[in-house]
Amino acid sequence: MALKHEKYVYVEVGKSRYAKLRVLKNKDENSPERYIVLNSLVAKKSRDAKVLKMDDLPLEVREKLKGIS
Repeated sequence: MALKHEKYVYVEVGKSRYAKLRVLKNKDENSPERYIVLNSLVAKKSRDAKVLKMDDLPLEVREKLKGIS
């Protein structure tokens, strides 16, 4: 299962810390424009959420995530 038609995913930023990202389906899989970083860190993720690792994201998105953490 995923959140809202797979529009949102969580990325594990640290130990029990997650960042929420918006995913645009019409962009290329490896494109940094595919992911929009929402400025929110959460301690608990949704039970149905898809969780990505930092290594799975493009470099530009990782840098944005480091800025909010």
